[in-house]
Amino acid sequence: MSLGAINLLVKKFIKKGFVKVERLQPNSVKYFLTPAGLANKIERTYHYMARTFAEVNHMRNRIVFVANALAQSSDADHLYFFGPHDELHSVIHELVRSESFIIPATVYSTTEQLKQQLPRTNSTPVLIWNPEVEPLLQRLGVEWVNVMGMV
Repeated sequence: MSLGAINLLVKKFIKKGFVKVERLQPNSVKYFLTPAGLANKIERTYHYMARTFAEVNHMRNRIVFVANALAQSSDADHLYFFGPHDELHSVIHELVRSESFIIPATVYSTTEQLKQQLPRTNSTPVLIWNPEVEPLLQRLGVEWVNVMGMV
């Protein structure tokens, strides 16, 4: 942000009563968050956390729905998830531990793990959440389904 934009925002916050200014010396000031500013910050933080929780819950439900639908349609006896060790990896790993799927499931983050554990006769696509792993699985000759790309 430019200095001008920051100054404009600070003046707006002062006018709304969210920030108080105290002159320390002729060329320096101190800014304080007022009770109204603190209340606004808390409210915005709460709404951000509530939205984030709802989004994560939606993703969890979507992953469970898609994985269980795939398991039923393919008569699979095991689900294999594959992708980078990121936030969704953690969510999926927690779903696997909580036995949220109708059949056993495993999460892998390296191709070595996946190649060692994936049965040679596996007819069920590997479930992914990151499209960047598609070329890798294509080179390995592994079918996949992106759980985040399906409705």
